[in-house]
Amino acid sequence: MLRVSAKPEAFAWSGAAGYASVGLYEAGLRMGPVGLDLDELLLDVENPRISKAGSQRDALQKIIEDQEGKLVVLAESIVDDGLNPMDRWLVIKSPDERGKFIVLEGNRRLAALKLLRNPAVMNDIEVPQPIKKKLTELAEDFDPKTVQPIACFEVADRSAANSWLTQRHTGFNNGRGIVDWSGMASARFRGRDPALQALDLVTAHGELSEDEVKAIGDFFPITTLDRLLSTPAVRQKIGVDIKAGKLTTDLPATEVIRPLRRIVLELATRTINVTKLKSKDQQVTYIDKLSRDLPKLSKRSGKWRPVDELGDQDFNPSPQKKKPKTKRKAKQQAVRRVLIPRECALSVTNPKIAEITRELRSLALADYPHSVSILFRVFLEQSVDHFLSAAGIPLDQKTGAGQKDKSLRQKVGEAIAEMVKNGTPKKNLAGVAKGIDDKQSPLYIETLHYYVHNRFYSPAERELRVAWDNAQPFFENIWK
Repeated sequence: MLRVSAKPEAFAWSGAAGYASVGLYEAGLRMGPVGLDLDELLLDVENPRISKAGSQRDALQKIIEDQEGKLVVLAESIVDDGLNPMDRWLVIKSPDERGKFIVLEGNRRLAALKLLRNPAVMNDIEVPQPIKKKLTELAEDFDPKTVQPIACFEVADRSAANSWLTQRHTGFNNGRGIVDWSGMASARFRGRDPALQALDLVTAHGELSEDEVKAIGDFFPITTLDRLLSTPAVRQKIGVDIKAGKLTTDLPATEVIRPLRRIVLELATRTINVTKLKSKDQQVTYIDKLSRDLPKLSKRSGKWRPVDELGDQDFNPSPQKKKPKTKRKAKQQAVRRVLIPRECALSVTNPKIAEITRELRSLALADYPHSVSILFRVFLEQSVDHFLSAAGIPLDQKTGAGQKDKSLRQKVGEAIAEMVKNGTPKKNLAGVAKGIDDKQSPLYIETLHYYVHNRFYSPAERELRVAWDNAQPFFENIWK
C-alpha cells in the first residue's frame, strides 16, 4: 500500500518491491513511485490496443479477444516468475472512483492478474474454452500476495504519460525507445551457442585481415549462420556436428576452418544472405558451391572435439608438412589471441600489476573475454595510480563533502597532462585522450565500468584488442 510521509520532499512506500524514499513531489502534486494493490487498479477503457470500451468488463473482454493465447503465456509467466522487476506500471488517478488508479501502461498484465485472482469473472464474458481452462488451472497456483503491492509510477494526467508511452511502444525512436539487441548480442546473452562458437573459431584462427575483421563487426548475421549449422546435411558436408550444445568436428583443424571461414566472410560481406538460404535445398546448393573450400572428408578421424577447444597448436603444421613458399601475396597478419602483444615491452615494477600483466599476456580473448575485460580495467587504473603517485600527484581531492577519490577519467587526464609536460608528444596519447570521452570508443570510461558492473553488457574481442592498441603508447609511457 502507499506510504507517504508528512514532508512533501520525502516520499516513500514499502512493500514487496521495497523502494526507498524518493523526493518526487513537484508543485505540490503527488507524482512518483507508488505501490498499489489489485483492488486499486482499473483497466484503461481508452487503451490503444483495443477500441474504446464502455466499462471495465468490456475492456477485459476486448483485451482477451485481442491477445487470446498470448494472455495465457503472460499469465503463466507471472505464476512461475512473478512480475518483471524492471517494469513499473504507469498510472493516473481515476477521475470517477476515489482511491482508484487507471493503468495507462500495464493493461495486459493487469488483465492477466485479474483473471488469475478471480477466474470466475470469465463466466460473465466470452472466453474460448481452451484459454478459460488453462487460466483456471493457473489460478490454482496463484497467490496475489506474491505480486502486491505492484510497483507503479503515478503521473499527473494522460498528456504527461504520452512521451513515455510513445517511447515504449513505437520502436527505438533513434535511441529514445527500447532498442532491440542485435543477433550477436542475443547470441552472447544466450551463451556460446554453436553459431557463435563457429564465428569465434574463425575470428581467432582464420587469419583474417583487418578489413575482414571490421566487416564481421557486431552486426554479423549470426541467426543466418545458426540456420545453416542447424541443417544436418550442411553439417555433414563441412565435417561438423552439434553434440550437447557444442559445435564439434573429427576433422583436422586446418580442414574444418576452411568452409567456416568462407561462410563467415560471405555472410559478413553480404555475398550471401538469408533470402538465398531459406530452404534446406538452397543451403545445400550453397555449400556445394564452396568447392575448393570444402574439407577433405577422407581425413575424418572419428575422434570428435569441440571446435572451441582447438588452439594454435592445432592450426600450426609441423615443419615437414609446411607448404613451399609461393609468389602469392602474403595474407595480412592474423589477429592476436591475447590482449597484450608480445612485442609490447612493459617494465612493470609493482608486483601485483606485474602479475596482472602476465595474465593479460596469456589469457585467450576468445575463451576468457570477461576475465580479460575486467583485468584490463584494473590494469588501467592501477597503472595510472602508480604513475600519479610516482609523480607526486594526489589520488584524491578536497570537496564540500570532504576528501574523495578522483574519478578514473580525471586521473587518466592528469596522467596524460603530466606525460605531455615531460616531453611526450601529445599525438602519441591521442588514442587514450580522445577515447575516454568518446562513446563510440572501446576505451570510453563508461564502457570500461560496464565490463565490471553491468550484468547485461558483454565485451567483444575486437573491442578489447582495439582498446589496447589505442592505449599501448600510454602504458608504454607509464612503464618505461
